[in-house]
Amino acid sequence: MRLLSVQLENGGSAGLTVTGYSMMPMLHDRRDSVTLVPVTGQEKKGDVILYKRESGAYVLHRIIGETRDGFVCSGDNQYMREPVARQQLIAKVTSFVRNGKEISVEKPSYKCYVAIWVGLFFLRGVYIPVRRFFGKLTRKMMGK
Repeated sequence: MRLLSVQLENGGSAGLTVTGYSMMPMLHDRRDSVTLVPVTGQEKKGDVILYKRESGAYVLHRIIGETRDGFVCSGDNQYMREPVARQQLIAKVTSFVRNGKEISVEKPSYKCYVAIWVGLFFLRGVYIPVRRFFGKLTRKMMGK
């Protein structure tokens, strides 16, 4: 993270391989990567940001709302909301590499995905647990 911080502090961009499952289905653990740029103060609903929790953990999640003091964030594969203060923000995603193909966050199909995924956030509390249940059931039936 130190090298990433130096690159961003100098106004440059930095690449980061994604770890974890919170941003699925968009980003997959250890397969996909993102390009980050320093935050500008113009971040908005739908943007994917890198921030640092008070615990010291670095998190890459999507802004799903705005508050007086900052933002409300959540992973695409989560239904819990997390308040994030503006001073916790480190960087913003400008593009990502998925299956070896670079995709800009300005691409119309990506913007459509964001509008649908953020717009239907209220359904995740039902959809994600049901999907996980059937995934476990399928794996159990297949003997995995």
